Amino acid sequence: MSGALRTSWLRPAPFHGTPASLTEHVEAVGAMMRGEGRLWLGPFAPPASLPAELEQTALVVPTSGSTGGAKAVALALSALVASQDATARRLGGDAGPARGHGLWLPLLPPTHIAGIQVIARAWRAAELRDRPGPLLPGELPALATHFDADAFTAAAEPALAEAEALGVAAFTSLVPTQLARLLADRSRAGARAIELLGRFEAVLLGGAATPPALLGRSRAAGVAACTTYGSSETAGGCVYDGAPLDGVRLRLADPGSSGDGGAAVSTPDGTGRLVIASPTLALGYVHANGTAEASTFRTSPEGREFVTSDLARIEDGRLEILGRADDVIVTGGRKVLPQDVERALDAHPDLEGRLAGRVVVGVPDPEWGERLVALVAPTPGTSAAERTMLAELVPTALRHSLLPAHAVPKTTLLVEEIPLLGIGKIDRSAARRIASSRCR
Repeated sequence: MSGALRTSWLRPAPFHGTPASLTEHVEAVGAMMRGEGRLWLGPFAPPASLPAELEQTALVVPTSGSTGGAKAVALALSALVASQDATARRLGGDAGPARGHGLWLPLLPPTHIAGIQVIARAWRAAELRDRPGPLLPGELPALATHFDADAFTAAAEPALAEAEALGVAAFTSLVPTQLARLLADRSRAGARAIELLGRFEAVLLGGAATPPALLGRSRAAGVAACTTYGSSETAGGCVYDGAPLDGVRLRLADPGSSGDGGAAVSTPDGTGRLVIASPTLALGYVHANGTAEASTFRTSPEGREFVTSDLARIEDGRLEILGRADDVIVTGGRKVLPQDVERALDAHPDLEGRLAGRVVVGVPDPEWGERLVALVAPTPGTSAAERTMLAELVPTALRHSLLPAHAVPKTTLLVEEIPLLGIGKIDRSAARRIASSRCR
């Protein structure tokens, strides 16, 4: 491969939720932040070499992208640091960025950009404060256990005490599902957890849209909740509470376009496909064979831009995300491609010959953001007893497939036929309406 760069990678063992595993990832992120190596957390084995356009890569992380399987996003250290510093300026407010470079309590797995940046921000804070180790709790939490009020309290109490002893602000990051669980707990333990959550200088919420009611309840309870929007391609959150971070510029392109052109374009109702220009943008994507891709990045008069798959509205400088321009389902802060689940249904031997059709959709859910629902049409002649068994067999089969647990539908609905468009393509909008009506 012409111009390819041979490289070795920092590769921590697969994360399995224990404090020891988290510590290994913390150390790997620290080495990456110090420039001691490139960190590979991609969804496939790293290639032996990188193309010249990815020469500045410091970190590779997974993202589901808009179509197909998982992708690997290549990020430069400069992009990561730009994100960390812009976040600190926003969180520090009138007190200045030093206040925003505080202690972070890691409650998200370090397998995606949000959890990685929590750790990286703690290393950045240590660098600026001339400390030998990251501003993280001395005892790291176990992330493999069920997240509830007791688990949060056990992690938050020592973290807050350490931040107070150091004289720095404490921060953490959650997905909306975690916040919802804490607010739903009416016990004494739940009250204690919310009291502790309210002592954090800011609680970043990302990974999925935060329902307005949940956000209102959290703020009424004294929690300094801050909604974030971003992706692996933007080194994490780049818009906080609807306002872009320093250096981030937003525009709208025609929803059906690929984002070409520099002028802002939107539909008559003021919506469009969101396009982002930012110093935090990724270098591009890397494939398993070591080739690079930059299909969602463009150059315009605004500079280098990332064309998202999200439909949005911008009013008075504030961003409102209206929905996705593709089929990706976000459930519990995790992205799921319905086609991946459908392929797993097709490939499972226990389901062979039992399904005349299938489709996977997401429907609104108060806890998960979107609930994953599988609509399956039994083959003609299936008896009533076999239909009952099939409704139980589908989730059982998927739980024993290679799908991650969060990609297994929480509901299976039997239908007589899968709705199709005139050309024979699955009508996902119609399928979503069927699922929504039956999941009320």
